[in-house]
Amino acid sequence: MTAPERYGAVATVLHWTIAAAILTNLGLGWWMHRAIDVAATQARAIDAFQVHKSLGLTVLALSVLRLLWRLVHRAPPLPAAMPGWQRASARLVQWALYALMVIVPLSGWTYVSAQWRGDAPLAVPTLWFGLLDVPHLFDAAALGADERAAIAARNFTAHKWLAWGMAALWFAHAAAALKHRFVNRDGVFESMVPRRGHTLALGAVLVGLAVLSALSVVRPGASDEARIEGVPGGWVIDPASEIAFTGENAGTPFRGRFTRWQADIRLEPKMVITAIVQTGSARAGDAMYERTLAEGEWFDVDDHPTARYVAERVVPQPDGGALVEGTLTIKGRPLPVPALRLTPGENEIRIEGRFEVDRAAADLGMTSDPAGEFISRRIQVEVKVRATPPR
Repeated sequence: MTAPERYGAVATVLHWTIAAAILTNLGLGWWMHRAIDVAATQARAIDAFQVHKSLGLTVLALSVLRLLWRLVHRAPPLPAAMPGWQRASARLVQWALYALMVIVPLSGWTYVSAQWRGDAPLAVPTLWFGLLDVPHLFDAAALGADERAAIAARNFTAHKWLAWGMAALWFAHAAAALKHRFVNRDGVFESMVPRRGHTLALGAVLVGLAVLSALSVVRPGASDEARIEGVPGGWVIDPASEIAFTGENAGTPFRGRFTRWQADIRLEPKMVITAIVQTGSARAGDAMYERTLAEGEWFDVDDHPTARYVAERVVPQPDGGALVEGTLTIKGRPLPVPALRLTPGENEIRIEGRFEVDRAAADLGMTSDPAGEFISRRIQVEVKVRATPPR
């Protein structure tokens, strides 16, 4: 008896990679839509959404490649003894799965492109494993609220039910394969079993996807090379100085900082303290958060690239220091800043303090999260500045 004809390496690796990604995404999708509304699991659900979207886009790309490969490479023939209706059913299920492996991710991509969840807008970018910025389809996020809501509702419903349909076909396909293996013993199952070389390639691909998924939700903390400067003629700012911010996202604390800002500190003939912060330099150790902060609903970097602090009142203290009160302007909105502490030292001064920024007062994230359901309504800002006299 001759050995059954087998699929090649490319088809085999693509088949099992896509199958593993689909099964993972079915599990993630089932879990995350329940976990997102539970405080204890909300943060993990947000991470799961990002992995789910990345895996879905990967399935879409690999499925298109698999389909193109299938069109130019003949599949191994089905056994001659196989009844005609089984042959037709096998081909129908196979091509239906090909179609759904493209349509299901596209419906999900269209859903997230509308940037809408439930009855409210939602500004969340799509980043492929935190590495590549994925554009919104059809410029849906720029449409009116009613259109966005309708697109999101239609595609969410389609995505959910088509995914269940794909799951049913997948299990039917798997059951038929097992029947060929243990009942018919006709070599159909073996035709897609990876050989040793295929197994190594498949393992490498699956490990790579697992690593990308894990790394895409790791938050090592704010990073990026800082550029902190003083104004010529003013006091020299120590590069270790920092303007940081803290809060909670889905119940999980976060800490970030601004990596590019400039301060003008002059003590004579009168005290002058101003600072210009590049809002696009906000770093929170997560590409998705940083991409979101730059968008119009948040810092609106395109129209408001900087925030400005101006000291307006200096109150000398008995110990030789001073309390500095001022105004922070974000997106054209002036916000009072309570006293920062100015402390003189030997050939240096320090300006330190903490204050709160109400997101409502600053118009930050008030379209998609006005109640602070996900992001803290009040953000803590911490200032630590060390400066030395002009050279």
